[in-house]
Amino acid sequence: MPAPGFPMSRLVYLAGSFVLAILGLFAVARATDVGMSLFGAGLTLVSLAFGLFLVKRGADSLWGHG
Repeated sequence: MPAPGFPMSRLVYLAGSFVLAILGLFAVARATDVGMSLFGAGLTLVSLAFGLFLVKRGADSLWGHG
């Protein structure tokens, strides 16, 4: 059974997701063509969704919903 709450591995993945989201925002800001701006926007959205999934999973394990 996994550890409840937010173990160190989950926090590391959350920090990595944050870094990828910031890189995606930089890609959008520096893009000169449509392809790169779409890539940056996609990277940002996927990273934010993954981060929110990790937070939800940690919260569910703290309050016994999962």
